[in-house]
Amino acid sequence: MKAKKIIVIGGGIVGVSTALKLQLDGHEIQLIDRMQPGRETSYGNAGVLSDSSVLVLNNPGLLKTLPKLLLNRSNSLRYNLFFVLRRLSWICRFLSFCRPGHTAHAARALRALLLLSLDQHKRWIAQAGIDRILKTGGGWLKLFRTPVGFMRYQREMKTMQEVGVNFTVFEAEQIRQIEPALEPLYHKAVMMDDTCSVSSPADLTDAYVAMFNAAGGVVERAIVTGLDQASGKWRVSCENDLRFDGDEIVLAAGAWSAEIAGWLGYDIPMAWERGYHLHINSGAGPQIRQPVYDVEGGFVVAPMRQGMRVTSGVEIADRDAAPNYRQITQSVAAARKIMALADPVEQTPWMGRRPTLLDSLPMIGAAPRHAGLWFNFGHQHIGLSMGPGSAIILASLIADQQPPIDAAPFRVSRFSV
Repeated sequence: MKAKKIIVIGGGIVGVSTALKLQLDGHEIQLIDRMQPGRETSYGNAGVLSDSSVLVLNNPGLLKTLPKLLLNRSNSLRYNLFFVLRRLSWICRFLSFCRPGHTAHAARALRALLLLSLDQHKRWIAQAGIDRILKTGGGWLKLFRTPVGFMRYQREMKTMQEVGVNFTVFEAEQIRQIEPALEPLYHKAVMMDDTCSVSSPADLTDAYVAMFNAAGGVVERAIVTGLDQASGKWRVSCENDLRFDGDEIVLAAGAWSAEIAGWLGYDIPMAWERGYHLHINSGAGPQIRQPVYDVEGGFVVAPMRQGMRVTSGVEIADRDAAPNYRQITQSVAAARKIMALADPVEQTPWMGRRPTLLDSLPMIGAAPRHAGLWFNFGHQHIGLSMGPGSAIILASLIADQQPPIDAAPFRVSRFSV
């Protein structure tokens, strides 16, 4: 394989994983991001390295709950009415995928990608010597307050069973033994047996960047303003008259990917699942040992290096709209009722933007109208769990080799862009 000079645009976990994989494959890689890598959307998740997140948001169950969600009172999902009205066509197309056939198709595709990615995460974490941040074997506990709430979860459990996800259901009295820090509020719990978690997504990304640099990769802090192709070469223009030249380009800029692709005439069907978190100091007594998801409450609490990270549900809004802290405020208040929490670590909650395509699957592959341009984005709210696997697929395609899993569900050509 002939080595190439490749520019990767985007320093989230997907971009960093892609840059690292390509550099290890022998290419000359420049990674460009406006911030320190891993400090945008990839920073703010619950730290879950999932093998089980196989049920896409736009599944048939969403249509059943839609009337209730339209009231805009659910902590799990809120929306900005003006954004929805402006993007009504996108919303309708998104809902058109709420079909059993697509749910099964997406579950199979995501399961394969998640397993590929989790295996690579474990390998890189070991190589980086940061095993201390990794929790293996049951790193993700979903909690249900009522029998009705647990019954509604049967659809996801059935989907997980169909694609081979291992999980264990626990009764109320068992939950106290697993997580004694929790108040006895829960009827059932579901443990994802093979899911892992990390205590600092930022430290994870930093370790991968360090491996990338040690292998000869270069990180550039710059704001990209333009892409041009001439005579088979690519030029990336940035603010302050910075320019970077390469043989090929990988666009892995998460929520900003559609905008950048639009400069070259691509119409990427993307919207954004915005989310919030706030770190809280631990209270007195025992602490939770793994991320826990109060499904009916619509929030997650995850033990992090900075404290207990409380994350909100999904907010459907414009990517750059002003933050609305209503969900995270409600989430923190609810979290205080399930465990002992002290004072906030920060004064202002963090907000991130998670890129979602119409079918809730990422787009991984060659751009259709520009040789040497590659897309790797649209990983919705599980980018941390899919980053290394997506990098492996893309690296295989760049090398004109067969990927280790079926990459067809993620092909760019499934949409007319």
